[in-house]
Amino acid sequence: METWLKISLLLCFFGSMKEFRPSEPFVTHYLLGEWKNFTSEQVNQDIFPIGTYAYLAELVIVFLVTDLLRYKPIIVLDGIFGVLTWSLLIWGKDILTMQIMEIFYGFFMAAEVAYYTYIYAQVDREHYQHVTSHTRTAYLFGRALSGVVSQALVSTGTLDYYQLNFISLAAVSIATLWAFFLPSVQHSVYFYRENIITDGIADAENLAAVTEDSVVPLTVPVKNATTFVIETKQPTQDTSEINGRLQDTRRIESRWRKAYYYLWKDFTTSYTNLYVLKWSFWWALATCGFLQSLSYIQLVWQEIIVENHQDSNTDLYNGAVEALYTLVGAATSLGLGWLHFNWHILGEATLAVCSIIEGVLLIMSAMTNSMIVAYILYVLFGVIYHTVITVANAEVAKNISEDSYGLIFGVNTFIALVFQSILTLVVVSDAGMALEIRPQFVVYGGYFLVLGVIFGCMAVNTLCNKEIRKQKLWLPKEVMTSESQN
Repeated sequence: METWLKISLLLCFFGSMKEFRPSEPFVTHYLLGEWKNFTSEQVNQDIFPIGTYAYLAELVIVFLVTDLLRYKPIIVLDGIFGVLTWSLLIWGKDILTMQIMEIFYGFFMAAEVAYYTYIYAQVDREHYQHVTSHTRTAYLFGRALSGVVSQALVSTGTLDYYQLNFISLAAVSIATLWAFFLPSVQHSVYFYRENIITDGIADAENLAAVTEDSVVPLTVPVKNATTFVIETKQPTQDTSEINGRLQDTRRIESRWRKAYYYLWKDFTTSYTNLYVLKWSFWWALATCGFLQSLSYIQLVWQEIIVENHQDSNTDLYNGAVEALYTLVGAATSLGLGWLHFNWHILGEATLAVCSIIEGVLLIMSAMTNSMIVAYILYVLFGVIYHTVITVANAEVAKNISEDSYGLIFGVNTFIALVFQSILTLVVVSDAGMALEIRPQFVVYGGYFLVLGVIFGCMAVNTLCNKEIRKQKLWLPKEVMTSESQN
């Protein structure tokens, strides 16, 4: 087996085990149930928002140190924080413990950036497309299997919501142990580049700022050697120590300068591309709305259960719904790979229509009293998001350098979390409107409607361009292939 494939499979097993968390589809009902006895208001306003704020703050830290520590330590910490999260979720009793649990869960989620970028530092660029497919498939497989297993265990009465947490704890524990066997990374994208490329830096001063070989050792001229020996008892040792310290200092300083140069270069090159900026804008804002809806949708379902006087232990099919939307979303995303649309023409219109549909689905979710309808709306919402975000990822990736994908992924996610934190603060928290769960989803639906209107205006502007209208809506396979290789 080739080395790159072996590393990819090792990472994929970690990813699958990390995502195999059967308790998650029912976590809200677990917190509201007999095991914790929290109220909907406590879960909505005191517990869940902490995870959003923690995710944002910890993503900044994780993003800054992942490349510096060369990925593997962050992946190991990711697993450790997962173990801590489910340990507190199982044995914690009060709100404070649950809030601490949410802080750990925020790091658990933030460290995903290391999982998705580790592989790019381990394999050659010719294998990027394959390993990207592998890691995404592992993620989807873990989530889908988790949903199927959780639903089967709950529906048959084999395990209750409390006991499902022990399976999640065991899975993240196995993932943590497995992470120690991942090969260490020798090179990284910014701090430990394998090949130093000047990239057009002409003057010697700037070149010295981005290369480690610019360190000049301290030397003593031969003519002064006698005088130096007279004045110092151990000249050779002292000089070598000074040289060593100076070289270490300059090497560290050079490494940080080099990393800053490449980070800034990739950032400005990517976001000054208007096409990349447009797709990234939707990526960030849509992810914000999706994560917010995903975090609170179980409270809507709980509200329906209570209003209809149903039994939350037997009438919930959250696991099956999670598995269904994951699998359908994966299938539609895969199918898009065979469709050669010209997204330069259809991009804004597609984003506008899909955003408006998602907004309508969320508003309908806030109004329905039927659990079946609520489930169908959620599946449609998730499938549309995952399908379109796949297109957004692909279009951004095709128009930036391969090395900068991890950076853009991190920045877009960070922007999404900034907006999500603002949305949480305004809509959910006591400092804001503190809306009940149904009005919250009306707001989230309106959020997507506004996003759709924005891209609708962009679509009209694009279609008014005569040069754009001359292009074909369907691109030949040869053109698609050449674009992906540029």
